[in-house]
Amino acid sequence: MPQKLLSVNFGKLKADALGPLGVGYQLLDRDGNELAARTTTGVYQTAPGIYAAMVSLFSNFVGHILWDTGSYFTSVSYASEHYNEIESLDDLYNVVAEMDSRIQDIYHMQFGRWKIINKQMIFYKADNITEIARFDLFDDSGNPSAEAVFERVKV
Repeated sequence: MPQKLLSVNFGKLKADALGPLGVGYQLLDRDGNELAARTTTGVYQTAPGIYAAMVSLFSNFVGHILWDTGSYFTSVSYASEHYNEIESLDDLYNVVAEMDSRIQDIYHMQFGRWKIINKQMIFYKADNITEIARFDLFDDSGNPSAEAVFERVKV
């Protein structure tokens, strides 16, 4: 299993929490299920309140590292970090493509034409021709309205 140096900053008020009652971490999958039990083994302090450890990760680990201050203090503090959420270049491409699509939608909604016809609001792409969304318009009583619009509902 490859090891990775990971660290957490709980702040100066959470300094010197080492040993079995101190700062520890566990590995969780994407859904929060435990993959590796909590451990304090190998945790050390790099500066007051800042802790680190060489963590053994599965080669394809995707999930969270959940740090906690343990029972060293009267109240436990937690910190979580996502790790390897994007597993491959294909995943990265899909994430970027989805983001690009959403950004394009926002662009068209902001810079494209819109108009109200028959108590419906119609949005167009920035070309001002291609329809991209249509909403029914309602007043605050839930009646269809184009004059006192309180709510819109996508058709």
